[in-house]
Amino acid sequence: MRWQAATFIFLAYLGATALLRPRLARLTRTRTLVAVLAGAAVTFFSVALPGRGFFNTWLLPPALLFTCYWTSGLLFVAPMPSLERGLCRIDERLRIEAVSRRLPQPVVELLELAYVGVYPLIPIALYFALAQGVDADRFWTTIVVTDYVCFGMLPWFQTRPPRALGSPAPWRSRFRIVNQRMLDASSVQVNTFPSGHAAAALAAALLVSGGPAPLVSSSGSISRSFRLQAEGGAMKKFASVALHRVRREAVAQ
Repeated sequence: MRWQAATFIFLAYLGATALLRPRLARLTRTRTLVAVLAGAAVTFFSVALPGRGFFNTWLLPPALLFTCYWTSGLLFVAPMPSLERGLCRIDERLRIEAVSRRLPQPVVELLELAYVGVYPLIPIALYFALAQGVDADRFWTTIVVTDYVCFGMLPWFQTRPPRALGSPAPWRSRFRIVNQRMLDASSVQVNTFPSGHAAAALAAALLVSGGPAPLVSSSGSISRSFRLQAEGGAMKKFASVALHRVRREAVAQ
C-alpha cells in the first residue's frame, strides 16, 4: 500500500503548509484543512479494502490524486511577478510564440489533442501495465509520487499560465475549445512546477515501456509535446528536464 503512504505524507505536508503559510486567508486555510482531513479519511478507508480490488485499482487512487491537486491549488496566495517575468523572458529568447505561429496545422491539432489525451492515457496505461504483470500498487505509487512532487511545489512557485496573463493564442485549433472548457471545469487555474501533466504522461510511458508500441509511443509523444506547447511556455519546457530523473527514480523503487 505504498501509494496510500505517499498520499498520507503529502496530505500531512499540505496541512502543515496551510497552517504555516503566511498571508493565507483564514477561510482558505480552513477549506484546505477540511480537504486534507477528508482526503486522509478516504485514504484510511482505502487501506481497509482489498489491495487488488476495484476501488484500490481503478477508483480511489485517481480520485485522491485529483483531491490532492485541487487542495494544493488552495495554497496559491498571489502571483510572483518576478518569476512570471523571468519565464516570459525565457519564452521570448526561445522564440516560443514565433515558432508556434509557424507550426503546420496537423502539428497544432496534435499538440492540443495531447493535452487532453493524458486523461484517458492513464487508465489505458494501467490496463496494459496490469496485463504485463505490473502491480497496481507500484503503478499508482509511481504516478502519485511523480505528481505530488509537482503539486508540492505550488505554494512556493506561484505563477499563472499565459492564458491567464492575457497572452493571445498563437494558433487556431478545433481541440482548443475542448481544452479550455476542460480547464475551466477542472483546473486550479495556476501552474504546477514541474508540470503535473508532463510528469504523469512520462511516468505512464516508463511504466508501460514493455507494452504495445503504439501505447508507448503515444505516451512518450504526449509527454514530449508538453515541452513544445506555447500554452505552457518555459514552465513546461524546463519542467521536463527535471522530470526525467524523478521518474526513473520512482519507477526503480
